[in-house]
Amino acid sequence: MKKILLVVAVLILAVLAWLFMSGVASHLWHGWRLSRVELPPQALDLSRYRADIQRKQVQGIEDDLSALTWNAETGTLWSVLNGRPVIVELSDEGELLREIRVEGVHDLEGLSHIAGKRFVLAEERSQRLLVVDVPDDAEVVDVSQVPALMIALDQSGNKGFEGTSWDAEGRRLLVVKERDPMRVMAISGFVDRNEEDPLRLSIEELKASDSPKLFMRDLSSVSFLPDTGHLLLLSDESKMLVEYGVDGKALSMLGLRMGSAGLRRSIPQAEGVALDDQGRIFIVSEPNLFYRFVPPADQGR
Repeated sequence: MKKILLVVAVLILAVLAWLFMSGVASHLWHGWRLSRVELPPQALDLSRYRADIQRKQVQGIEDDLSALTWNAETGTLWSVLNGRPVIVELSDEGELLREIRVEGVHDLEGLSHIAGKRFVLAEERSQRLLVVDVPDDAEVVDVSQVPALMIALDQSGNKGFEGTSWDAEGRRLLVVKERDPMRVMAISGFVDRNEEDPLRLSIEELKASDSPKLFMRDLSSVSFLPDTGHLLLLSDESKMLVEYGVDGKALSMLGLRMGSAGLRRSIPQAEGVALDDQGRIFIVSEPNLFYRFVPPADQGR
């Protein structure tokens, strides 16, 4: 009997160790904790969402799909490849519509639509932000002479800028740094800079790098929700998407592991997130995978 009890105890410890090391325990704990949060009426409540497109390979792209932004003016999604420097336009069904080669950049990771043909690109290692216009008929854009801002922060190599999102009302660019440490920043006075008043530039850290509210292992993307002022923060390593309110508190969570939100398999490397004007959530994952999540009213369509 003692041997049986010992074996059972060892198995229990092994399971607990696996849950802890794999991040499953943290995933379960935060999912349970956020399910008990009283949500404001305007919250998305990510726990309601279910995948209606999952693990779809984007034909025409083999690898390095990273970042995501919704362009309401074209009704399409835009992304970048962080291997060969390319901007890509995708349909809301995950079909490749267009490729634009980008000259003068390395290691693209972030992309945000600003307005019209204007976008912001982010390089990870150099922590450089660039404002670029992409004409409708462009096959190549050269960014060697465009407005740029380099932020020498932490100098953590391949753990730099991972995602950006534009807050049109606040006229600020939101930027997340992957880790070592994780950061969520708001940059004002750059995208709509005034050459006559360069001192308008300001950088604000929205969440301290050691904040317990950033309970993820890393940050891979950010999406600003203009109707509410809420933020969506995406974590590849923790396999979760978290909604934050205007007060900086976590409100709801969408799990990206197998079994969560109807997922048949865990999302392997979530790199970009965007929300459209219908409330649908899109996620891209390396190497070339496309996911779409819909709220209850859209399920089963």
